[in-house]
Amino acid sequence: MTRDEFVSECFEKVYRPTDLIAMTTDAGGVIDITLHDLLNTLGLTDGIVKEDLCLEYLYDGDEIDVSEIRNNETDEVYWEDNGGPWSSIDETLMDSLLMWGEIE
Repeated sequence: MTRDEFVSECFEKVYRPTDLIAMTTDAGGVIDITLHDLLNTLGLTDGIVKEDLCLEYLYDGDEIDVSEIRNNETDEVYWEDNGGPWSSIDETLMDSLLMWGEIE
């Protein structure tokens, strides 16, 4: 078997600038926010991104593994899983997407 036979099929979900997800606040509440605003709030973008965002993910058994978030028009990558330990920013982003991002 080759390495490629072990790689699952990648899927994509596109988020428009108006598509809402949610995030948990430090106080434990939940607020509605767009993925675009969340990335900006977390310092992952330099400014307000106006183009659609593309979330690339794959299934690992019953789990969803997000591999990257990029600009759907320019292909600029704003976040990617580097395989190392996650920061609090990574955790906040993934918690929001996996809980409220409607990834199927």
